[in-house]
Amino acid sequence: MSNINLVGTSLQNGKYLIENELGRGGFGVTYRAVHQTLNQIVVIKTLRWPANDAEKAQQLQQFQAEARRLAQCQHPHIVNVTDFFIEAERPYLVMDFIPGQPLSELIFPNRPLPETTALQYMRQIASALQTVHNQGLLHRDVKPQNIMVNQGNAVLIDFGIARELISGQTQTHTNLVSEGYAPLEQYLPKARRTAAADVYGLAATLYSAVTGQVPVASVLRSHHPLTPPRQLNPKLSPRTEQAILQGMALELAQRPQSMASWLTLLSARGAIKTLSTQPTQVVAPDRPSGHVFHSETGNELSSAATAVAPQKQNSQPSKRPGPGLLGTLIKTTISLTVLGLLGGLGFAGYRLYQAAQQTFNDLQEKTADLPEVSIPEVSLPEVTLPNLEEILPDLSTTPTDIEITEPDVPTPAAQPETLPPLILSNSGNPSTATPGSGNIVPVPGFAPGTAATAVINRLGEPTRRSVSPSATTAVYELDPNRATVAYIYDASGRTIQQTEAVFAPAYDRLIMRTALTGMLNGRSTRAIETGLDQVRTGEIERYPFEQNGLRGSIERNNNGFIHIHVR
Repeated sequence: MSNINLVGTSLQNGKYLIENELGRGGFGVTYRAVHQTLNQIVVIKTLRWPANDAEKAQQLQQFQAEARRLAQCQHPHIVNVTDFFIEAERPYLVMDFIPGQPLSELIFPNRPLPETTALQYMRQIASALQTVHNQGLLHRDVKPQNIMVNQGNAVLIDFGIARELISGQTQTHTNLVSEGYAPLEQYLPKARRTAAADVYGLAATLYSAVTGQVPVASVLRSHHPLTPPRQLNPKLSPRTEQAILQGMALELAQRPQSMASWLTLLSARGAIKTLSTQPTQVVAPDRPSGHVFHSETGNELSSAATAVAPQKQNSQPSKRPGPGLLGTLIKTTISLTVLGLLGGLGFAGYRLYQAAQQTFNDLQEKTADLPEVSIPEVSLPEVTLPNLEEILPDLSTTPTDIEITEPDVPTPAAQPETLPPLILSNSGNPSTATPGSGNIVPVPGFAPGTAATAVINRLGEPTRRSVSPSATTAVYELDPNRATVAYIYDASGRTIQQTEAVFAPAYDRLIMRTALTGMLNGRSTRAIETGLDQVRTGEIERYPFEQNGLRGSIERNNNGFIHIHVR
């Protein structure tokens, strides 16, 4: 793609003047400009033309479609399109300038919003998305970077990868995704598109808004489970957490199927049971439990209903029979008996104390009458130690010209560590590599130490195998000339010693990350994943790393393919 710079350019015979660049997307560039006639700030978006002219017509068609989609979605929380034109064979889309800043700049890193503020923004964007869906469209790129916030208002922008929504049908779409905010079905070129895709994106955006963190990408959640938002923000209400988790369900059918349904989860007070703050009232039934009586009208009622229904208060207090003389005598007798027992226990304890004291005194008197026992002194004979100076020679007279030498022992040379050779260094043919085969092929990664049976159970028999006395090698061409993995087992052929994967340069980034994470036994780091991105984009040629006792490298192999190996 050409590296265009239109800052300072005048368009439409001086109507618009481009001031500065705001950002770059997958195939578009956005600028801040001034409408000279109205002296009004606007946003102008245009294309980054590809080097391949064959793709230019297709991108122009997509860009015009985005303009039409935006123009037909009129809503106070959707950016407004004001103009569209083509100049010097380049298309331009003019939109209102939204003051403020992207939601992403407010919350990252680790700056969660108050729950009430985050819910206010999400309800506004949900209302905007309802308008989008009513127009038969999916936004497909709901994320904090595409929400502008200013003085309590949130506005949805960037409809670059929006697509038509045909309910209930499987459609073929480009699998452009935003890591952390795209549902699992959006990684597949053919899948049923529903409003639940945008529900996932908005629920994931709310996750970020209340935690200050990007959620784990849906395609990686089999290796890295999603951390519940209340674990990151204990102040979050259970209701909001439940709405987030249901909105981010991996299975499409388990998610709310519309924005209205998801909004109901955010506001439904019956979704989570709450304890009453009123004191508990105990109401005694007029009749024993299980008694059934007939009223004057002949209707049969159970006393269970009477037990839970509050009784009407009589104007006169009810009279209850007194305890009577017999009851008073019983209570008095019980009280005197208890007092007698307590007194007896106290007297017995006092007598026990006196007996113990007398025994101690008698023991002291008997000990005093015992005769004294004297221990006779024992004298030991003297032992004369020999004079060491007479036994040992005078060390001070040792001649100084005597050299004490040690025999020469050759120091063993440091032996270089013997490592298995890399199998996929020459893998891949750039002349026949294609951007995609139409299907997403899973590329699982297995870490060193994994049993060979685990690989065979997942991948079956390898495409190629070689056996030697020292090691066994297995190669799997999972996506021919696009994705290949290889494993070197120990001499017994039972355990992985070295694991490798190689990808065509245009292969899906998240599939690469999934394989890398598996090769590191699920313990990748942000630094290692950044190294993968730098090698993938050509910023660097090689990124070595060590992690959790494993060593490896991400690099361009001899054919320019992305080569990952871990030992």
